[in-house]
Amino acid sequence: MPDDRESRRILGHTVTAGDLYGELRELSGKLSTAITHQEVTRTQLHDHEQRIRALEAWRYALPVSAVSALAAAIAAIISAFVG
Repeated sequence: MPDDRESRRILGHTVTAGDLYGELRELSGKLSTAITHQEVTRTQLHDHEQRIRALEAWRYALPVSAVSALAAAIAAIISAFVG
């Protein structure tokens, strides 16, 4: 167990206004960096959402166009043999 002198030395540390100001500036810098990273992440997320939506649009449009092309091909073959 520490003696009284060691306890007073640890607990007796004084915090100056300069210490607080330095910590505040450091936190301000870290906050600014975090905000910048958040904005970059938001931009990337928006870009990825647009790409995914474009891929989904193609995914759902492709079967419809394939069926339409197949129907047109069948109609062309039938008209070639019949008429």
